[in-house]
Order: sequence, then C-alpha cells, then structure tokens
Amino acid sequence: MNLLVKTLLTSSIILTSAASFAQPLYSGGNYVSRVVHKTVSIDAVSSKQQAYTLGLEKLSEFEDMSGRDLSTALVPVRTYGSARNSTHLKDGGYVTVQERMNNQGQTEYVAKVHLNVHYQERDSNN
Repeated sequence: MNLLVKTLLTSSIILTSAASFAQPLYSGGNYVSRVVHKTVSIDAVSSKQQAYTLGLEKLSEFEDMSGRDLSTALVPVRTYGSARNSTHLKDGGYVTVQERMNNQGQTEYVAKVHLNVHYQERDSNN
C-alpha cells in the first residue's frame, strides 16, 4: 500500500511538472517572450563590396537603435500590447549578399541584414 501511494505521488508530480515546462516562457505580468528572425533587404548596387558596406551600415544602425525604435521598425504591428521598450537584438546579426541580374542584363548585388529580434508581447489568454 505504501509503495502504491509513493508511486501515485511521484507520477502526479512528474505529470504536473512536465505540463508546466511545456508552456512558453512567461516573464511576469502576462507577457510572453518572443524571438523572431527578420531579414531586411537593402537596395541593389553594382558591386559586391558596396553591398556588404551598405549592409554593415544598416546592421550598425539597428544595433544603435533604442528598444522603442527597434520595435517600431521590426516587430509586427498586429502584436497585442507589446512592451516596446524591452525590444532588443538577440545574438547580434549578420549580412549576406545576393547576386542577381536585372531586366537589362546587368549584375546587381543586394545586401540582406539578418536579425533575431527579442520582444515581449502581452498574453491575450487572461
């Protein structure tokens, strides 16, 4: 009988703790922590080096932005009650360059700035 009680108690603890860990990370105050990957394209230029330079300049602009400015530029407008001041870049960012040919047959290079944006969104399941 004692073994049965211990087994039931242990299994109920395991099941309830597994359910609590399956939930998203809550940061208090009914906010949910989100990380989204954003890619920002820069206008096409004629050289690969120029594209990398423009991409790095844009990445530097994003790194220097305040949380509110980052939120305005990168967080989807439809987010409900996001904590705009806490928005920041996660793990920095990087620049890639895509080579393409335009309709005149000229090769162009487009810089793409890749960013991981961390923000908090109000949980609507109150």
